[in-house]
Amino acid sequence: MKISLSLMFAACILFSTSSKAQTETEIPLWQNGAPGLQHQQAETAEDRHETGRMDRYLSYVSKPTLTIYPAPADKATGTAVLVVPGGGFRYVCIDKEGIEAAHWLNAQGITAAVLKYRTLALDTERNWKAIQPLTADTSRAMRVLRQHAADWKIDSKKIGVLGFSAGGVMALQLLMDQDEGDSGAADATEKMGNRADFIALVYTGVPGGKIPKASKNTPPVFIVHASDDPKAPSVVAAKIYQQLLEAGAQAELHAFRRGDHGFGMTPASGSVRSWASLYADWMRDLKLLDK
Repeated sequence: MKISLSLMFAACILFSTSSKAQTETEIPLWQNGAPGLQHQQAETAEDRHETGRMDRYLSYVSKPTLTIYPAPADKATGTAVLVVPGGGFRYVCIDKEGIEAAHWLNAQGITAAVLKYRTLALDTERNWKAIQPLTADTSRAMRVLRQHAADWKIDSKKIGVLGFSAGGVMALQLLMDQDEGDSGAADATEKMGNRADFIALVYTGVPGGKIPKASKNTPPVFIVHASDDPKAPSVVAAKIYQQLLEAGAQAELHAFRRGDHGFGMTPASGSVRSWASLYADWMRDLKLLDK
């Protein structure tokens, strides 16, 4: 028996509202299972915490999901952000770059949607062809958000993306593959567009090593990077910023003297600790935090 995504969503809502302890709602990203990449191994979670905070890295993810964290009713702005954690394409850094980001966004009055996307096997080479199922999950997540904008009290003109590291690569891919949806699709979700209205890139590389083409119609982009990042050179962030400006797009770049890679929402030290407040200021300038 097939159960529609809408019915599953409704059931999840009933459950979440019946329990004060559960405020988030997790739904499957693909109604009939994700196409393509699947693993025989079971999904695993490795906690790498060093400071007492949970820091799970999920691997061998075959069943991608989207977890909705609604903005508090007294703060809600109608803005929503799709959070795409990093993890080098082989992991999903679900806590530091997912759940913690969702809680921070909620505090700003923003509904957050944390994407648990499929991952490559640990022994799989990371190349552009291999990560296509992961980018498909990101695109699908944007379509789901647009499909349920009214259900989740989201303004359909205020849906953005926050991508960390590999998640930022997938956010950048949305710039290259924006579409208005397939009106003839049998799947109602695929009828929705996947455009992001604004994008934030945190210590991000570039898709396939190529900086995506931008235009004056490219949505506003916020970029934050550490100059001493050993995994994603900060010069790439500067090149992305330069290309955006040259194309007439709106962009803002913050390159901090130090911060390494993977500092998440709450860096331990240095001036990079201010990046989240700068991100909030940027969204405020774009009127995304207005009620």
